[in-house]
Amino acid sequence: MIRLNDREFCEIVGYIRDNYGINLEKKQVLIECRMARELEKRGLTSFAQYMEQMRKDRTGEMAGEMVNRLTTNYTYFMREPAHFSILHYKILPELFENRKMGVCSIWNAGCSTGEEVYSIAMLIQDYGDRFERMPAVRILATDISAEVLRKAEKGIYPLKEMEDLPELWKRKYCTVEDNHTFRVDEKLKYNIRFRRHNLMEMPPGPEKFDLILCRNVMIYFDRISREKLIKQLERCLSPGGYLLVGHAELLSREETRLEAVFPAVYKKPVKENEDKGGLYG
Repeated sequence: MIRLNDREFCEIVGYIRDNYGINLEKKQVLIECRMARELEKRGLTSFAQYMEQMRKDRTGEMAGEMVNRLTTNYTYFMREPAHFSILHYKILPELFENRKMGVCSIWNAGCSTGEEVYSIAMLIQDYGDRFERMPAVRILATDISAEVLRKAEKGIYPLKEMEDLPELWKRKYCTVEDNHTFRVDEKLKYNIRFRRHNLMEMPPGPEKFDLILCRNVMIYFDRISREKLIKQLERCLSPGGYLLVGHAELLSREETRLEAVFPAVYKKPVKENEDKGGLYG
């Protein structure tokens, strides 16, 4: 196996921290184990050679795949189900009522392989099947890794992952492909845009979002990067919009002016003064 020396380790840690906000200071063995096969596949003999190629890659895909391999893309349908209950009974009815003549915009930041965004799409589709009046819904799903985005766009998953879905949703939105996989219904994809995006860069567009889900992403960030991301997510929220984070990522009062309304659920004030500076300035 190709070994990672101390100089190469420091270079990788600095590059990933400065460009993607992720803290790898205690992950030397992890980097060595998870990246060695990738180096061998590319015919490289050192991590220095890999870093040289990655810096020359203008697309950013090599760096995205490195981040993908060094973080745990552990996700599944209906993860942290309390959030979906809150979305169903409180947040979506409120947002849809406020936007009934317009568009409700949702951002799934750090969507990984798509289980979360399709869970949201199923919830919205189910809501629409039961209630006639609801706005158009646009969902933006972003991730740093082109590889996981390709998997998300395909919408094909191991059959065992269907176990976490309600029985009705299994029948309505899932098609068993074979003894090992199932496919989500194509109509769930109609209002979803998948896009590669680095959360440490500028927002993915000028639009404001009524709902942002950035769950179990900040656990990998250092303090400075976390603070930067929180401010950016706040600015991307529409007044009255909601931010959902992972239950292991609760925001303190020092980190945000958003109002904590449920566990790991925050709301932006309906009235805000953009000219006063601070977190919303």
